[in-house]
Amino acid sequence: MKGVTSFNIDFEAKKVTIVGEVTPLQALASVSKVKSAQFWTSDISAAPTT
Repeated sequence: MKGVTSFNIDFEAKKVTIVGEVTPLQALASVSKVKSAQFWTSDISAAPTT
Protein backbone atom coordinates (compact mmCIF):
# COMPACT_ATOMS: atom_id res chain seq x y z
CA MET A 1 0.00 0.00 0.00
CA LYS A 2 1.38 3.38 -0.97
CA GLY A 3 2.52 5.41 2.04
CA VAL A 4 3.14 2.48 4.38
CA THR A 5 6.70 2.47 5.74
CA SER A 6 6.37 -0.59 8.00
CA PHE A 7 3.89 -3.00 9.48
CA ASN A 8 3.84 -5.64 12.19
CA ILE A 9 1.57 -8.67 12.35
CA ASP A 10 0.88 -10.15 15.79
CA PHE A 11 -0.73 -13.49 14.95
CA GLU A 12 -1.30 -14.44 18.59
CA ALA A 13 -3.17 -11.20 19.37
CA LYS A 14 -4.70 -11.08 15.87
CA LYS A 15 -3.54 -7.48 15.38
CA VAL A 16 -1.78 -5.62 12.58
CA THR A 17 0.05 -2.36 13.28
CA ILE A 18 0.67 -0.11 10.27
CA VAL A 19 3.11 2.83 10.26
CA GLY A 20 3.40 5.44 7.55
CA GLU A 21 1.72 8.28 5.72
CA VAL A 22 -1.75 6.76 5.43
CA THR A 23 -5.02 7.63 7.10
CA PRO A 24 -6.55 5.09 9.47
CA LEU A 25 -9.53 4.72 7.13
CA GLN A 26 -7.25 3.99 4.14
CA ALA A 27 -5.43 1.31 6.11
CA LEU A 28 -8.66 -0.26 7.37
CA ALA A 29 -10.19 -0.27 3.88
CA SER A 30 -7.11 -1.97 2.45
CA VAL A 31 -6.93 -4.66 5.13
CA SER A 32 -10.71 -5.22 5.01
CA LYS A 33 -10.43 -6.30 1.36
CA VAL A 34 -8.51 -9.39 2.51
CA LYS A 35 -9.83 -10.11 6.00
CA SER A 36 -12.46 -8.88 8.42
CA ALA A 37 -10.90 -5.89 10.21
CA GLN A 38 -11.78 -3.27 12.79
CA PHE A 39 -9.99 -0.57 14.76
CA TRP A 40 -8.66 -1.33 18.24
CA THR A 41 -7.54 1.09 20.90
CA SER A 42 -4.15 0.90 22.54
CA ASP A 43 -3.76 0.42 26.26
CA ILE A 44 -2.49 3.82 27.41
CA SER A 45 -1.16 2.33 30.66
CA ALA A 46 1.20 0.16 28.57
CA ALA A 47 2.83 3.23 27.01
CA PRO A 48 6.39 3.89 28.22
CA THR A 49 6.83 6.78 30.61
CA THR A 50 9.64 9.30 30.33
